[in-house]
Amino acid sequence: MDFSTLTAAVAAQSLLMTGSIWDSLEIFQTESWKNIMNALRIGLTLGGALLLMYEFRARRMSQPVRERTQKRVAFVLAALAFCAYYDFFNPKVRYPEYYHRHEFFHYYLGSKYNEELAYTRIYECSAIAEVELGRGAEIRKRELRDLRENLIKPIPDTYVFSNPGRCKKHFTPEKWEAFKKDVDWFQRVSRGSYWENMHKDHGYNPPPVWTMAGKFFASFAPAGDGFFKILASIDPILQLSAVLLIWWAFGWKIMAIATVFWGCNAPANFYWTGGAFLRQDWIFLLVASLALAKKRRFAMAGAALTWSALLRVFPLIMFAGWGIMIGMHLIRHRRFHPDHRRLVIGCIIAGGILIPASVIYTGGAHTYVDFYNHTLRTHQTTPLTNHMGLETMVVHNWDGRMRFTRDNNLDDPFQGWKDGRNERFKQARPLFLTIVFGLFAWTVWALRRTKLMWIALPLSLPLTMALTNLTCYYYSMFMVAAALVSVRPTFGPTLLAASGASQILLLKYYFVDDKYTAQSWLFFLLAILILVVYSRPFSRERLKAWWEGKPEPRPKNAPPPTALTTG
Repeated sequence: MDFSTLTAAVAAQSLLMTGSIWDSLEIFQTESWKNIMNALRIGLTLGGALLLMYEFRARRMSQPVRERTQKRVAFVLAALAFCAYYDFFNPKVRYPEYYHRHEFFHYYLGSKYNEELAYTRIYECSAIAEVELGRGAEIRKRELRDLRENLIKPIPDTYVFSNPGRCKKHFTPEKWEAFKKDVDWFQRVSRGSYWENMHKDHGYNPPPVWTMAGKFFASFAPAGDGFFKILASIDPILQLSAVLLIWWAFGWKIMAIATVFWGCNAPANFYWTGGAFLRQDWIFLLVASLALAKKRRFAMAGAALTWSALLRVFPLIMFAGWGIMIGMHLIRHRRFHPDHRRLVIGCIIAGGILIPASVIYTGGAHTYVDFYNHTLRTHQTTPLTNHMGLETMVVHNWDGRMRFTRDNNLDDPFQGWKDGRNERFKQARPLFLTIVFGLFAWTVWALRRTKLMWIALPLSLPLTMALTNLTCYYYSMFMVAAALVSVRPTFGPTLLAASGASQILLLKYYFVDDKYTAQSWLFFLLAILILVVYSRPFSRERLKAWWEGKPEPRPKNAPPPTALTTG
């Protein structure tokens, strides 16, 4: 037996042993392991909060905990939280092959065939491919979402049978045969209701810059188990890299707090985007921007946040803090600060490279028009049950809940629920705008004196939550709030407790819209606390001193001001 054969035999035996371990013990079965993991996440967050409080108290009593002990505990908590995000890779709980077929169907096919499918043809073209593969009879009984109208329709009411050339004209013969093989693979590994429901989702939605990266990776091989495992491994690498960046910029304690928060928070858990294809690129770049700003590498920080925004759009709002700081400096000094200039140059260079490159690689400037028409214009008026944000908070009411408005007799059972939410948002717009304006003014007040550019990113989270109504999994963005603990240590227990509370809330509600409205209230409170812990209370004296360029007025017996407040 040669070495390669022996290695393969050992690997196969290891897999069999691993599989038998997961299969043999009751503790590893789905419901038991889910309960254990939920308890672990709650324990890690609340236990971490208590440990931080104990460490504060011990230091005040002049009996500090040894740094080596603190560091060991921090790394253990961080490692447990990171693995808890993946349920310790138990195949009984998540995806047996560690990749998400539903996600890959949209993101792999959507990017690989972006010029042929655009943003509206993925479901019809997949159905036409299936018809040609001999499954026409079962296709006639199914439904799909017409992405042009955002409605679920019986397939015979679409052009799948009446005019298949409407799809195929966008493909070369070679590309069409490759697409059919990829669709056939997805159908064979999915089948049944899981496969049918893939065609009722909301399509392929990423911006052209993401499509450029997705197309690059997806084009290396046809759809297949081994290839998808490789692609799915990119996200864990990005997540681990984000953790290491925080360690590099802020130290081991902030790294541990950020990791425990991220690994245990409920809205952005593994269920939604775990095992997916390049779904953590934006958060990696957001964290990179924070870390680079902390290390005063401002051009690279600006480039990183620009890239993140071009991947997911909403990180554009994270520029609000920087915009406020730059604007106040320009008003006062009539010129750019050198740090601000470097940051702006980094943003311009990143946009100047990525946007033209994506236009060339994805088929032309029309891809941006298509992206706007399909994703931004359509989806901003399409409420989802797992949306989170200020809008969700102001439109949710008792009578309009999914429990009472869902109608399974309609092609789209949620149409009445969606219409009700849109109507209530129109009525609540004055209240919504008042809250947004108040948060903006508060953010200006909080940032009025600091010169630390990295502070602006976590302080932009309240405005980001107010101005967007994101699907829940984007709330991993709150991990950047952990950086504030480096200047406001008492915020650490609050941040971890909020992550634990989100797990408790997720277990409480049965209906999805109720769950994520509750999560919205929790995270909005956390966003407000971010402003509270950093900003000084408003007073006329403080406002006058700031406007006149005088030092911050201090109460009697207060300690001298720090560079953070006087900047």
